[in-house]
Formats: sequence, C-alpha cells, structure tokens
Amino acid sequence: MAHQPYPSYRARTKAKAANEGWLTGLFIGGLLAVIAVVGMAALGFVALVLLTQDRVPANVSVDGVEISSTSFEEAMQRIETASQEQTLTLTDVQRQWEVRLSDMGVRIDEAATRDLIEQAREGQNIQPYYTVNLVEAQNMLVQISEQVNIPPAQGEPPRPGRMIEIPSVLDRLRTDATGELADGILELTMIEVESPLAESVSEYTGATTVHVVEKGQELALIARQYGVTTSDIVTLNEITNPDLIFVGQELRIPAASLYEPSANEAPPAPLTQGKSIVVSVEKQRIYAYEDGKLVYSRLTSTGRAETPTVKGDFNIYVKYEADDMSGPGYFLPQVPYTMYFYKGYGIHGTYWHNSFGRPMSHGCVNLPVEEARWFFEWAEVGTLVRVI
Repeated sequence: MAHQPYPSYRARTKAKAANEGWLTGLFIGGLLAVIAVVGMAALGFVALVLLTQDRVPANVSVDGVEISSTSFEEAMQRIETASQEQTLTLTDVQRQWEVRLSDMGVRIDEAATRDLIEQAREGQNIQPYYTVNLVEAQNMLVQISEQVNIPPAQGEPPRPGRMIEIPSVLDRLRTDATGELADGILELTMIEVESPLAESVSEYTGATTVHVVEKGQELALIARQYGVTTSDIVTLNEITNPDLIFVGQELRIPAASLYEPSANEAPPAPLTQGKSIVVSVEKQRIYAYEDGKLVYSRLTSTGRAETPTVKGDFNIYVKYEADDMSGPGYFLPQVPYTMYFYKGYGIHGTYWHNSFGRPMSHGCVNLPVEEARWFFEWAEVGTLVRVI
C-alpha cells in the first residue's frame, strides 16, 4: 500500500478553519431561524391582542341593541343611533303617552356605558347609563301637559282637576335619570287642582268685552281675570257645558276690561314713598305700589298647603334674568325673571302651568312670564315685599 503523506500544518489549519466556519454559520443560521420563528409568534400574539382587546364579547347587547364582536367605537355608534328612535312611555297610571327619548333631552352617557361594555361578559344584556338635558325635558313636559292635564270643573259638587307637577318630575330625572328610565316607562307625578270658587268680585256694569281663549285657559280663571263669575260668562254666551271651551273661541265677557282692584279693595300700601310689593295669599294676587298708590295688580300662584309661602316683610336681595331653582323634591332649570326676597323664596315667571289664581307652587310667587318681566323691570334690589 502506498504511503499517503501527512497534511502540512497550513493545510490542517485551513481545513480546521473551514470546519469551524461551517459550524459557526450553521449555528448562527439556526439561531436566526429560531429568532425569526419566535418573532413571528410574538408578532402574531401582539396582532391577536390588538385585534381582540378592543372588541365586544360575543352575544352582548345594550338594551336590546346587538353589539357582539364589534369595536367599542362601532358599538357606541350603534347604541347612539338606536337611542334616537327609542320611545319612552309617560304614564299617570291610568293613561299613557309615547314620546321619543331624544325629544325628552335624553342621551346615552357614553363614558359610563362604555365602561360597562368593556367589563361585559359573553351573552350579557347591558342597561345603558343616561344623561338628561333638563331644559329639553321641561319643554317636552310642558308640551305633553296639554294632553295630560285635566282642568277642574265647577258644579255640585265641584270636581277637582289633575296636572303634572313638572318640577317634581324634573328633580327625579336630575337625581337618577338611569333608574327612572331603565324600564322605558316614566311615571308622571300628578297633583290635584282644586276648583276655584265662582265668587263675583265686582258688579256687572253692562259693558262687555271679547276674550279669545288661549292655550291652557279654563273658564273659572278667565272669569277671575275679569272680575266676574263663571255663571255670568256661561249665561251671556249660552254655554251648555262650562268644561268645553276651545283655543281661539271668542267669549263675550260682562265687563269693560280686565279686573283691576280699586284702592278700597286692594290691601293698604306698605309705604307712602318709594316702591313696594304686596302678595295676598288669600286673594292669590300681587300688587305693585309706588309712593303709596296702586300701579299694577295681577293674579298669581303662591305655595300649596304643604309648601306655603312665607309671610312677613322682606326685601328683594338679588335678581336673575334666569336661574336654576331646586329644593326638596323639585328642580326647575332657567326660571325666568326671578327676584329672591327671602332665602329661596322668590317672585318669578312660570311657564310649566297656567293655573294662576290658586295655590300651585313650592313656596314661591308664580306669575305668567310676561307679568314677571314687568315686575322684574319695575322693582329694584331692596324693594319691600310684604306677604300677607
């Protein structure tokens, strides 16, 4: 056998380097492959997290609106769109009226409702949180009151009426809108309205005037405006049913004009100099005096028996063209032409009822808005207010 020469040192070194280079390349290549696989897995996991962390679980709905597997943003859009057409049932227990949630100023509380959705479990139906624009709610309640309110009727015996106590309903919505609206039904707080006595305060003179019936007016209060009895108007107009008068109807009134109390009929002026106001709880009238002379008088509505108007001598201490008013069980946003004369008691405009001439308030002195404006512009801060 021929003898093979032993490789030289240089040849052996080159071969060793080649082997080591191949092994190093193999190791690095394997390491890179492992890193690539791990990286792809990590990217896949991150992508999966990103795709799932902002999605609603399966079979989740909000007040019946299906939002399963949508993004939170899309879910909120669906809920908001559905709420625009959602209806609310108003009820006085015996009757019902349907209005749109949006017309009542009701909106979805997005932040609070989204928090509930993010914590939702699969298959859960969520009750959303609501917010209420109380001015819009008040406007809607005033509008629907034309259908809801039942005017009192005179007769033997007289029949009391019923009306929405709007301040109370608004306070409930302000305190817990979500709880009040959760079942889609809002029970209206109703109060009883007594029928005014048909007492004549001045004798018929033979002169007549024409009164056009306005929205919300009833015969008994029209009679009091002119200082005549209901029966006077009924007889003169040959009305067969005093409860059935309509907006736009022309009534002949056996009086020359609106009733203005004479100096003998009005309470005495508190002051002989300067301006002063007297509010008569008994007569449900407010009187303006200047330098001891009566210059203006109109029907008003003072506090009901359970929330009477405070009596005594006071002074107007602040005036607001519009002010939010609240107290135990009531809330009223942006009450017009408010003049406070003692703590939270004030003289102000009122557009949530038209029952002036009888006690209706939580203690304040209610006036029609334009009448309140007259007193607001006439009286200054410091004007004496005497309530008797």
